Amino acid sequence: MTTLLRNFFPLLLAGSVLSGPVTFAQSLPLPSHIVVLIEENYAYTEIIGSSASAYAPNLNALAGNPNSAVFSQSFAIEHPSEPNYLDFYSGNNQGMAGSDGVPPAHFTTPNLGAELLAAGKTFLTYSEDLPSPGYDGATYTSGGANYARKHNPCANWMGTGSNQYSGTLINLPLVGYFPDSANYSSLPTVSYLVPNMTNDMHDGTYPSNIVIGDTWFKTHLDSFLNWALANNTLLIVTFDEDDDLHNNNIPTIFYGPMVKGGMYNQQITHFSVLRTIEQMYGLPYAGEAADSGAITFCWKELAVKNVINNNFSFNVMPNPGSDFVVFNCNNPMKNELTISVTDAFGRIAGTYNMNGNQMRINTSSFAPGVYFYKALSEGNYLAGEGRLVITHN
Repeated sequence: MTTLLRNFFPLLLAGSVLSGPVTFAQSLPLPSHIVVLIEENYAYTEIIGSSASAYAPNLNALAGNPNSAVFSQSFAIEHPSEPNYLDFYSGNNQGMAGSDGVPPAHFTTPNLGAELLAAGKTFLTYSEDLPSPGYDGATYTSGGANYARKHNPCANWMGTGSNQYSGTLINLPLVGYFPDSANYSSLPTVSYLVPNMTNDMHDGTYPSNIVIGDTWFKTHLDSFLNWALANNTLLIVTFDEDDDLHNNNIPTIFYGPMVKGGMYNQQITHFSVLRTIEQMYGLPYAGEAADSGAITFCWKELAVKNVINNNFSFNVMPNPGSDFVVFNCNNPMKNELTISVTDAFGRIAGTYNMNGNQMRINTSSFAPGVYFYKALSEGNYLAGEGRLVITHN
């Protein structure tokens, strides 16, 4: 079988010159930025659709945008609010099931923010009415403020221990820190945008609190929407949970230039959204995200711009490989590459970030067989693609 594979599948050599752009369907895109907005306590049918559009016209306009994917079968994990925020951020409720209180201690478990920072990416949370960077209190209500830590999951990992980070650098107020329209390019790789409890639809009564939250969305993100389309940026709008009356079926919308717009009825959860973000950037999978499938069905086919030329080569050795392979690239632009490896059925075997000219990956857990890889630089420039055979002889 090994001989047959070697003879039947050509091995990748140094990058050859290709002419013109090539197009392929990616499993996942690589956004330059992701902004996550989590609203509160309403079900899908209470926010999306003709009966809800009078109260939430701006969110419904977003849902109807051709660059939006609307997930009609998106589900929260549990009740009440706080464990869902923890599920979304860390793949686990961290023992806070049924609670909206302050945890007894800061967590040291894997989480999205720490994963991004460890991978050399950036992460920030912008919380409305947070009185100062790194504030650790349960609430802040002075002068009409309405901040609640239970809606700001990153605050629970502030510290100097394992999987923790500096709160004064990561856990920031909205006002004075979230960039204005002239400076959106300064956004981190991934950011959380946390309205206060008035503006996230938590407080107040139906339907006036929906109107307030929907208006806040337009006020704070209207100019951002156009910028996102021109700057490879993904916006994720979702809700923590429903109103306890709709089987926890919540609205979730993905918006951006990489999104194939439309209505999708495949079931997703907070865990699968977390897994999708982690897989996009080649991160480890936190908690239950490891056992959840990434959302791979709502992305456009990307026109990939070819930069391979006589001064640019990309290869993998040894090929066939066994317990490891090494990707090699004489990258004259010196920018990061994202390498995705899929099996013969198109399933993701691994996603890796390559900095510099060489990267070794462990393939000892790969089943013997044929794999395919693509290496992209920022802006979806194709650095290399080809077949990889794993034998374990």
